Amino acid sequence: MAGSRKKPQGMSGPIKLGGGGTAWEVIQFPDEKAAREQMIADIFASAFEQWVAGQSEPSIAPIQSVEQNAEYDLDFTIGTALGKKLLELAEFAPLNTHGPKFENAPPSLHPSEKSKLALELVHDKSDHQGGNDRVLLLYATEHGFWLDPITIEIMRRRLADAPPRFDRVFYLSIHDPKTGSLSEIYPGSPHHMFGEHSDDKLAGMNVIMPHPTEMEGRQAWECSGSIRYGNGMSPIRIKIDMPATLKIRGA
Repeated sequence: MAGSRKKPQGMSGPIKLGGGGTAWEVIQFPDEKAAREQMIADIFASAFEQWVAGQSEPSIAPIQSVEQNAEYDLDFTIGTALGKKLLELAEFAPLNTHGPKFENAPPSLHPSEKSKLALELVHDKSDHQGGNDRVLLLYATEHGFWLDPITIEIMRRRLADAPPRFDRVFYLSIHDPKTGSLSEIYPGSPHHMFGEHSDDKLAGMNVIMPHPTEMEGRQAWECSGSIRYGNGMSPIRIKIDMPATLKIRGA
């Protein structure tokens, strides 16, 4: 099995609204490396059954099996529609430049910077673990290191120019301890919104995803009615926002 050493993690997870107020449900990843990697591999296989953004043909779906390998080997052997492949996991956590610890991580990074750092990770993994019938899976545990669609499109283009020594490169966005969404970065298909933009235009674009700790939790009440305008009545909807405390759960 993979190593049993403990592995640090960042803070990420969904914002939940309910009668008890607004809360950031921070995902609790297992501290132990092998257990955490098994969790991520299981979410990867499950996400393949749902939907894969940018998937190229021929697809490797479905993922039929996930077996954790011995330490010092690539992390997993997966059974796919194209036969068995080795799966290597890599957390995108550029703490050398944006750290040195997760608590020092920025709330967000521009796609141009994220793509550069993530490409360095891909090529480093390619040099050391790349080869035929091998797949690389990127993931993040820190909100500020999320790979957004613009970042992924930039990476797709750069990897097309300088292919890694992997059959496929994927990014798993983890939603909670059991679910996530998957994007194929390499070889990948152009993004449906950003794929037609020039490199220069893409480099100037950004995706705003506020950090949960920077958001003001709110509760809202709505009511409907109508207002007279001229000889008729026009429907209106009134929304009243009341500030609420953002709770952090699981931190």
